[in-house]
Amino acid sequence: MSRPAARSRNESAGQKWALVGIAFLLVFLSVGSTLYVTGIPAGLWGSRDAEEARYRHTTLTDAEAVCTAHAREVFGRRLTNLRVDRFSSRLDRGDNQYKVFMEADIYPSRTREGVALETFINCFTATDSTDIELFQYAKDGTQFIAPGEEEKGMFGL
Repeated sequence: MSRPAARSRNESAGQKWALVGIAFLLVFLSVGSTLYVTGIPAGLWGSRDAEEARYRHTTLTDAEAVCTAHAREVFGRRLTNLRVDRFSSRLDRGDNQYKVFMEADIYPSRTREGVALETFINCFTATDSTDIELFQYAKDGTQFIAPGEEEKGMFGL
């Protein structure tokens, strides 16, 4: 009599493990198909390169990070204070750009001698990537220029 009861328990345990295995398989297939359909790279299914996938959904915070890093790269040791104007920085849907506005105190030379001048920086990035489309700056009361352009005098000299 004990043999049929033991067999019944073994079959019951086997059925439980089979049910648990099927449940895990269904969850795995559900998650995998969701990742595949939404286009999120996952393991062997990844169809995008890492950079493209990383910035698929950029935000204003991503744009601010890229712009502040670029400003630090452009001005180097001359830069003392860098502030993002969060009241003016925005998404411009018409131009498909994030427009990040910053203020910085920048010394005239790398030796950091003299007075640091207040400088206004405009940095515009694309909404679908973190490519900087426009980066320009102006000291208080002067025209905006791009990095690499020399600051010119009254007649462009």
